[in-house]
Amino acid sequence: MRLVIALVATVVMNLAIVGTAAAADTKVAVVDMERALFLSDAAKSAVKEFEKANKDDIAKLKSLQESLMASKKKLDEEGDIISEEQRRQMANDMEQKTQEYQFYGRKLKQAEDLWKRGLLEKQLPQLEKMLKEIIEKEGYDLVFNAQAAVFTSPKADITKLLIDRLNKQK
Repeated sequence: MRLVIALVATVVMNLAIVGTAAAADTKVAVVDMERALFLSDAAKSAVKEFEKANKDDIAKLKSLQESLMASKKKLDEEGDIISEEQRRQMANDMEQKTQEYQFYGRKLKQAEDLWKRGLLEKQLPQLEKMLKEIIEKEGYDLVFNAQAAVFTSPKADITKLLIDRLNKQK
């Protein structure tokens, strides 16, 4: 039994040594393609276009938020001195504004998600091409998606290289 345990331990140690030697020769990196795209200059100008196209909903959302905050402040300050009927009316008004705020918030979120998905689908082939060029130029053997990594050293992250390459291309 001791012989089997010793043999297994020897095999495991040899595999670990061989694996470490192989890993030492492997150049590994991580990249966050979505972050690279959305931090690029092209995406920043696309964000401005999105905001311009949805300016009415954004303005409505901001207006509702400010109104809700003002109503809450007024209720907090004057809640003890106003009548029960006024307090009830203010609460109903706040409830209506909250529902409207949630509606516009969901509407804007859906438009943003659709816009992001469209931009990513449109730019993905070009992103993949640029990433492949970086991988070949730098000689990476293995590139992981940054979201899949539990920990990564900043020097292993090539997202900045991809952003720079995106910004250079016009």
